[in-house]
Amino acid sequence: MTEDDSRAAGTANAAEGAATDANDWRVTVSLHAGHETGNAIRHVSSHRVEEEVHARLGGRVVVGTDGGNELFLYTHTRDAAAAAQQSVSDLLATHGLGADYTVERWHPVAEEWEAADVPLPSTQAEVKAEHDELDAEETSESMSGGVALFEIRVQVPAHREAVALAAQLEGEGYSVVRRWRFLVVGANNQDQAAEFAAAIRQEAPADAVITTVQVGPDRPYTVFELAAGSGL
Repeated sequence: MTEDDSRAAGTANAAEGAATDANDWRVTVSLHAGHETGNAIRHVSSHRVEEEVHARLGGRVVVGTDGGNELFLYTHTRDAAAAAQQSVSDLLATHGLGADYTVERWHPVAEEWEAADVPLPSTQAEVKAEHDELDAEETSESMSGGVALFEIRVQVPAHREAVALAAQLEGEGYSVVRRWRFLVVGANNQDQAAEFAAAIRQEAPADAVITTVQVGPDRPYTVFELAAGSGL
């Protein structure tokens, strides 16, 4: 399922021109015994934790796992996260399964999970600070790994146009890979990718197809839906 599918609708303006989503909360269940993950998933699924929380507080709960010893309970509010944590904690305890629990909130500007008591940015300066931090982290990851986290992909109608555009962009200092009628330009962070795409659009043929893709490691919001009967 996609990130958009898994998050409830509704945004709150953090500052002028900046929108943040207040609907993403996560409980991380870290099992003490990693080999019990399969049993824990089966217990949670058969107990219908999602339905129990929904009946009490509304909204949805999505249950997922990272394939290791952790389960994730995604909810729409902090109260729902607390209810899901209590329900799963009680359930696993009855089966003799120990676990540690943490509640986090997704920060869409910084694109990372933060502790529940860390507020979303509420001013333009705070939004900018989170965004700048994300750019710095992405750039550091790109540089240390030697692979750009973002790609600007350009498809042009004719081979000769691809050759000419590649030569032009390389002459301007871009890192370019060309294959037949396709060009790929690397960028180290999201802002740089947007800047490069806008500049390339001005130089590419009018009918070129230009897209920007994040190609680095998956963002942590990825949900692996496992609970049968969740209605999602």
